[in-house]
Amino acid sequence: MKGRYGKEDVVSSGILQLDEALHNGGFREGSIILYVGDPGSRKDLFGLHFLLDGLERGEEVAFYDVEASSDEIMDLVESSLEPKLIPNLHFVDACPEYTRFFIQAVPAKIIEHMRSLDEARTSRVLINPLTFFIEKFGVKDTGDFIIMVRDIAMKKGFVVVFLMADILPEREMQSIIDKFDGLMELRTVRIIEGIYHTVEVKKFSVQQKNVQLSYQIDGPRIRITSTGKII
Repeated sequence: MKGRYGKEDVVSSGILQLDEALHNGGFREGSIILYVGDPGSRKDLFGLHFLLDGLERGEEVAFYDVEASSDEIMDLVESSLEPKLIPNLHFVDACPEYTRFFIQAVPAKIIEHMRSLDEARTSRVLINPLTFFIEKFGVKDTGDFIIMVRDIAMKKGFVVVFLMADILPEREMQSIIDKFDGLMELRTVRIIEGIYHTVEVKKFSVQQKNVQLSYQIDGPRIRITSTGKII
């Protein structure tokens, strides 16, 4: 696959200005990326952009849903796409409330399905939310699951994006972050004049400086409003 700038082995984030802030112009194939933030940061929309960009390029993408809030992402995907592209979306409802699978079977179900994906046609995978695994299985077992996902991503050349609420104490959070190739920290800042949002780009490579950008939420779209500053 080629990234937005025609570079081999790079997958676009789905947001041009975010790609421009990344050293490689996108996400390196075979990497796993974590978006973490509070509920108001709209992590789901970053996931939406990531999926839509792949679908609009004619790629197949995979989306693993482990909580009902992902329904909103699916609604946005379907409303934003031409009907002929919908079959390219592999949607796996792994939420135990809506399937016959027990909670303990969810990680194995995702791993099994990821291994079945055709790497010649698929480069993007979205898992929402990582918070589910931490709450149900604990930090250690969640870490083991992340490592298994990363092994598949590296073997098949996928970019896997996880979405997660910022709920852990700093030490446990760091143990999760350490397993990822890239980190996007989303923040909602409340001031007298109103609310604004920031995304901090971290941990991607030794060449990648930590960068902070501001963004606005415009309906179902994320709009970057600053070119970024080094932090």
